[in-house]
Amino acid sequence: MTASFIEPRPDLITPNPSGPADPLGESVLDESRDWLRVFEPRDTRIVIGRGQDPEREVALDAARADAIPIHRRVSGGGCVVLAPGMVVVSLRLPNDRVGVDCWFAQVNEALTPAIERACGVRAVTRGHGDLAVGEDGGERKVLGASLRQTARWVYWLGALLVDDAVPLMERYLLSPSRRPAYRGDRGHRDFCTALGRYGATVAGLTATVTDECRSRLEPRSSSR
Repeated sequence: MTASFIEPRPDLITPNPSGPADPLGESVLDESRDWLRVFEPRDTRIVIGRGQDPEREVALDAARADAIPIHRRVSGGGCVVLAPGMVVVSLRLPNDRVGVDCWFAQVNEALTPAIERACGVRAVTRGHGDLAVGEDGGERKVLGASLRQTARWVYWLGALLVDDAVPLMERYLLSPSRRPAYRGDRGHRDFCTALGRYGATVAGLTATVTDECRSRLEPRSSSR
């Protein structure tokens, strides 16, 4: 969280851990550190967008009962669960163009071939930076992402679903306050799927995502 931000719900929000292995991927905010992190979460955490109300987005009783911390990320986007069995991707790029969707498209141009290499599935961009795959006559989400821009940098944070995370979503997340049009009225079970269904593994996807991001995005970035 930036120094100018005052947390409006300190009774519910746990301060973000810091350091190079922070569980949210926000270590890329530190310009002295690498611009890219790709990792599997070590434990389960709930993360809300910068402007969201935790009482509106989170099943608070379940989170309290299971001692699951709730964090607020520096970027926008919706409420998510981060847990083992996912691949979290975070990166910092020089802010050298105007717009928002152009950045989601730029990153997805690296993630799409990474997914295809890992499990043979071609994902498509939908909504506001999501990646989805065709399944059961519709398109189901496998990646959600968020973005924060400053005068110098673009910070992109996203999570790829490898194992089935729907039980966690159904337990800890309320029906979202904002829905992309392609979701319609679908609940978590009908809207999301897992790349593990197609043969992806956390280790394999971590490797292909790291390779594609460094190959396709690193020339546009630097550590300072």
